Order: sequence, then C-alpha cells, then structure tokens
Amino acid sequence: MLLLEFRDRRHAPADQPEALIEEARRRSRLRRRRRTALAALVLGAAAALGYWVTDSGGPGIVAQGTTAPAPFVNLRAFAGHGELAFVSRGVAWALDGEPSALRRMPEPTGWTASEPLLSHDGRWLAYVTAASTVNSPTPVELWIAHGDGSGAHVVVGLDDLVGWNPTADVLAATAGGRGSTLELIRPDGPTRTVVELSGGLARQGIVEGAAWSPDGRQIAVSTNSAGEGTVIRAYPIAGGAPTTWYRIGNAQRFPSRICSDCGGRETLAYLVGWWPRRGIGFWALCCGATRNLDQTPLALIARPGARPRVFAQALSTDGSSVAAGASGALAVDATTGGAGRVLGQGKTVEYCDAAALRCTPVPGATTWVGPDAQRCPAPTVRGPSCSPIAIPPAGQPGSGVSLEPAWSAGGTLLAYVRAPVLKCIPCSDAAWDAAHAIYVWNARTGTTRRIGSVDGASVPTWSSDGRDLLFVRDDGLWLQGIGGGAPIEIEHPLFASDAFTGPNSVDYFGLIPWGIQFSWWSS
Repeated sequence: MLLLEFRDRRHAPADQPEALIEEARRRSRLRRRRRTALAALVLGAAAALGYWVTDSGGPGIVAQGTTAPAPFVNLRAFAGHGELAFVSRGVAWALDGEPSALRRMPEPTGWTASEPLLSHDGRWLAYVTAASTVNSPTPVELWIAHGDGSGAHVVVGLDDLVGWNPTADVLAATAGGRGSTLELIRPDGPTRTVVELSGGLARQGIVEGAAWSPDGRQIAVSTNSAGEGTVIRAYPIAGGAPTTWYRIGNAQRFPSRICSDCGGRETLAYLVGWWPRRGIGFWALCCGATRNLDQTPLALIARPGARPRVFAQALSTDGSSVAAGASGALAVDATTGGAGRVLGQGKTVEYCDAAALRCTPVPGATTWVGPDAQRCPAPTVRGPSCSPIAIPPAGQPGSGVSLEPAWSAGGTLLAYVRAPVLKCIPCSDAAWDAAHAIYVWNARTGTTRRIGSVDGASVPTWSSDGRDLLFVRDDGLWLQGIGGGAPIEIEHPLFASDAFTGPNSVDYFGLIPWGIQFSWWSS
C-alpha cells in the first residue's frame, strides 16, 4: 500500500527507534560499502581530535585536542571558492570560503559522520552520523544545518540520504527503520512522506533508489516488494497521483538478454539519475543481486511505459561512474573485455552523445603515456602473491584505464582520471594509486589535455564556472586551476589512518568511496 501524508519529524519522541537497513536486506554494494566505511572510521577515530588551520601565515588550533594527528585546512587558499563540507577522521566540518571560516559540526559522543551534502544553492548542508558499532542495524541520525555549518539540528527517523532537489531546498531521504519509506524534508518546514510500503516486516519491501527530475518537480522512486516486484514511479512534488514508468513482477522476465542467468526474473532497479531528454536511468540488478564492480547493465526508460534499453555495462559505484552533461550527453565508466571487480583493469570512460544512446570510448582513454613504477613481487609460499598480466607497452591502446568522469557546467569539457593498468592481482599497489592523473576531453573539438602535473589524483569535481577542479590526492582535497599553475592543498586527511587496512578497509577491489567524504558548492 502506498500512502501520502505530512508530518513534522522535528518534534518526534527522543526514543523513536532509528536503524539502518540490514546489509542483507539492502542488496546494494554501495550501501554495504558505506556501512563498512563508517565502521572503519569508528574503529580508527581518536576519542578527541586536534585540528589545525592555516591561512598561509601560520597555524592555529581550531578545536581542543590531545595528541591525535592534526588535520590541515588552508583557509586562505579556499577564500572565495564557495562552501565545502568534508569529513575528516569521522568528524564533519563546514568550510565557508567567503568569510574564510571553519566550523566543526556536532555529532553524538562516540558517533562518526559521513555523506555531507550541500544543497543546489549552497544554503543548506545535510550529513549523517552513525553510532560506534559494527553491528547491524546501526543507529543513525540525519543532521541539517546552514551551508556555513551553523544551526545544525537532528531530523530523526531517517535511514539514508538520497539527495537535494536540483532546483529547491528540499532533501530526499529513506526512513521507516528498514528503508520502507521515502521522505521529503524542508530544512525550515515539515516532512512529507511520499512513499510508504506496508504489510509487515517480511512483506513490506524496500525503496531501492530515487532520483530527482531535472526540473525538480518530480522524484522517481524504485521499490521492490513481494507483492509488486519492481516498480518505478514518478511522484509530483506538488502532490497528486504518481505516474508508473516501469513495472516488472518477480515472476516476469526483464526485457533484455542481459539478465539471462536466472531467466531475467527478480530484476531490481537501482536508480542512477533522471536526465534531460534522456529519461530515467537505472542499474539493472539481475536475479536479485547486490551491486558490485562487475559489468552491471545500465538501462534507460525514455518515457512512462517505454521498454527499458540497456546501453552500457558499467561500474555501479556511488555516483562517480556516470556523469550527465547539460547538453544531454552522458559519460559512463564502462567495463570491457570481461573485466571483473578489480578497479585498475578493463575500465574505460565512454561518451554517449546526446542524439542517441551510442557510447564510444573517449579517444586515448585506454592509453597510458606516463611512467609506471609498479613492481610485481615474486610469488611466495606463505604470503599473498600477485599474478602479473600481459599489458601493452606504454603509449599503446590498452596500456591504461580511465575512471571517474565529470562534466563541466557547460557540458563541453569532460574531466576524468587516467592510470596505467594495474599489473598485479589480487595485491593492491600504492604505485598504481600514485600514478593517477587528471585529463580533460573537449567534446566539441575532440582534443584531450592533461591538467597540471598532479599524480595520484581521484574524483575530479568542477567549479560552477569551469575554471577550477577540486580533487582527492594523498587522502586530502586539492584545488587546481585548469588553466595551469600548481595545485593547492585545501584539507587533509579525509579518512582515519587505519581505514585502508584490515578487515574493515574502505578499499574495495581498488575502489575507495571518496565521494561520501566531501561536497562542494562553488558560487
């Protein structure tokens, strides 16, 4: 049953139960990785942290600390660059570039923060805090504050963030204790329940994903339940009956040869986006599978009732593998040649033009032209050993991989990361991470150039004017002008020092979820 109602969660009872969806129920590799990342942050965070700030004229203590390592923030370098929210060692921070001010965000004692998200206009900030436990379900809280970090308050009863409306100050999040409802939250008003799945714990189903329409007037929601199977509906924000875009029962076949192992049955749809002139895109999770780094079918529904069309086999990661341009073009991080989960092999950024869903590799995206310091250790009897693979020499197609596409605001420039092929499996190699470089491809001229001389870069993020890129390097955030000049470090670190090692490592076959550690709005 689907219900629509309004309620004010700001005054909910303090003892209202709050829990994340159990990992086994999530069926989503992304969300499992987020929980693992949170657990790693909890285990690695110090009880009290000392933070340092520099304005290029000298350091100063921002928060009381002990002997814990002191993260770094460069206030002067970020001046005039908008709002930056980031998580460092499990603590959320808001960096305001206009008055050059840094504010530590509150969290319950012993809890850790994750997933900071700034609204489309930079006025509001949302983030999640989780209790210090690796058990499932894990108690969580959703916080909302002004973009500069002031006025933070808890909105209780939420499970996971979905995202801000692209044109209005409205936040979507899942709730219901097990992800069985979708809520719309206004920072200064009541919460509206858009979707509520009922029928008891065993049959209630879950919200598999949601995506805002480009104009912000609707939100698409994918649900999966025992009674209905998978259904994608679009709900008007102003109210009214939803429109069904796609429906497939648990006993029906997905209309594609892709999901063939189980006859196409029990196909889940995890929404990726709703794009201008394109429609609604989703990962087709075959046979009730979880998300992972394998070749996941990426499908598109052009209009309500249309037949879904699979147009790429791509990485189903946390938003860094699919990028939409203003002109309607898409860029996807496709997997090729039967490549599996290892991030450094068989991954190629492809360009899908606006006229049709025809995706082709970006020119030169699989060619590595720089040095490669990877060394494959000799096989050992007692410890793990790497299995070298055959790789074309540098300068030849197939010698590199490309990752993490990002369009500029104008939709003309595509930034992405290029690296040599990872030579050894299953061993990770720090030399491979250090070799990452940022390239920009011009869709109009077809030309490509490397940005700066930065090595070890990941997750390029554009400024609104297309003049700067914010990216991750050495577990910190750096700013680089695309016109040249030296990159400037803005902040470090992001994760706790032990988050990259041990059973709770945030590194999943080479993929580190950097995107859940920061959010940038540039004026």
